[in-house]
Amino acid sequence: GSAEDLAHRAVQVLGKTSPASLEAMAQDELLAEFLQAFPVFPAWFERQMTDLRRRLLFASADDGIAGLLSKVAIQCHLNEYAWFEDRVETMLVDRFVESLADLTPHQVMALACYRPLARLPGADALLDRTWPGPVQDVLKEQIVAVREEQKIGLALNSLTAVRAGVSEAVRSQYEENPYPRWRFVSQAAVVDHVHGRPFPKNPEVLVVGCGTGRHAIEATLAIAGCRTLAVDLSRASLAYAVRKTGELGIDCIEYAHADLLELAGSGLQFDIVQSAGVLHHMEDPFEAARKLCQLVKPGGLVALGLYSARAREVLKPAKALAKRYTPESVRALRRAILDAPEGDPVKAPATMSRDFYATSGCRDLIMHVQEHELRLADIQRIVTENNLTFLGFHQFEGVKDTYRAMFPHDPQGLDLEAWDAFEAAHPSTFGRMFQFWAQAAA
Repeated sequence: GSAEDLAHRAVQVLGKTSPASLEAMAQDELLAEFLQAFPVFPAWFERQMTDLRRRLLFASADDGIAGLLSKVAIQCHLNEYAWFEDRVETMLVDRFVESLADLTPHQVMALACYRPLARLPGADALLDRTWPGPVQDVLKEQIVAVREEQKIGLALNSLTAVRAGVSEAVRSQYEENPYPRWRFVSQAAVVDHVHGRPFPKNPEVLVVGCGTGRHAIEATLAIAGCRTLAVDLSRASLAYAVRKTGELGIDCIEYAHADLLELAGSGLQFDIVQSAGVLHHMEDPFEAARKLCQLVKPGGLVALGLYSARAREVLKPAKALAKRYTPESVRALRRAILDAPEGDPVKAPATMSRDFYATSGCRDLIMHVQEHELRLADIQRIVTENNLTFLGFHQFEGVKDTYRAMFPHDPQGLDLEAWDAFEAAHPSTFGRMFQFWAQAAA
């Protein structure tokens, strides 16, 4: 199954075994794997892990829990310190920050559970000392990798300037919070066609708005023999992508710093252009779609992912609440949502999203600096304006039977007006996004 399925199954198993003693949790291999792989979810599990972190902070430095402590430190880096901390924790952690050079192995790892080490003054000096394995794991993740990304970011090739205004505002959000942080990718089956349209041999692929690289890597691994150019506005996100791609030993992806709006006039064209979760963060998604389609060869293929207004209607209360908070107070916003009573409309829709469980994801979900939500008529407009042939929604596989029962005239799921009626009846169909393939005119 996908990484998503594995994560959900792991949570179900872990729910049966917790809460347990520190010693028992230190022996739990599934817990160790989960902590290093995904930001912890859902809310009950986050509460347990926040409590575990507190217990570890005040525990005596016993060898039995060093491994567990290092995994929690890696988890907190992965979720970007989204968890709430109380005043007593903050006081002790602040003391650790002040005496960084004199900390014990246990204290270094405990500190790393609360603060990103690379941002602390004097942190690099920690690399000059000899540490036990678990501490080395944490330093590698939190200082060595971060410094490597900073170097990569400076050296990245820039294909275009970044347009002032919205592009610049979006860029700065992802410089502060590269999204998403990830450790593993899903390996999908390799395909040589989509919706009956064969891919050209060894296709050239462009991924627009690749962020931290997971989508670019998964798309590349799924298309036989392709070469990929992946571009993004944020150097911090790209640097994360380059580092992770290198770790995986993948050498057929080139990353570059570029703004789609400026790239379109470059004369570059590709067999396949993919962009998920990007156009709706631009000033004018229709202009962005036109620019994107200029980058597709005649007869080439386009894969787009765009927010559905109907599916995201449920997030409106949480987004209204989020307007009272700043990017620096995401933790307090999350706390307010988690503490809201059951049945409060701010709570369930936000906490049901996996994005809610990391700082960058939470900002992306309910605090984005620029966001458009679209309707199926807008998808139709993008298809028509750019002379595309609509090939089908990614979600069709999951709802095929229900859709066909409602619309027997459209067994392939290509009628966008019918989809509009279907979405009205099933508003969560496109919960993540409208994700679809289309083909450019030859």
